[in-house]
Amino acid sequence: MGKRRLPPLRSKKNSQQKRRMPPLYTAAARPPQEGWSIRERVNFRIAIGRFGQDWPRVAQFISTKSTGQICVYAEEYFLKRHTHSPVKNKRILIISSGC
Repeated sequence: MGKRRLPPLRSKKNSQQKRRMPPLYTAAARPPQEGWSIRERVNFRIAIGRFGQDWPRVAQFISTKSTGQICVYAEEYFLKRHTHSPVKNKRILIISSGC
């Protein structure tokens, strides 16, 4: 019988390009997450009680979120919390607080 033929060899360059995987994020290099965990929400309430509306200190207390993320969450938190309040201008207090 005849010899069995092997498929032609690919060059190394083509085989490496097909095997390239997207970069994996390690725990240290991971970007801040958008969603808020239960622990982060509880820590937010604790930080509000301790530091008030000092957003950089609140962000330092919740080390997984940036100051901008804290400001956005705080605005949503206060709007949801005070929607049934008789005072209509609660949003002005948050915007004027330096956020």
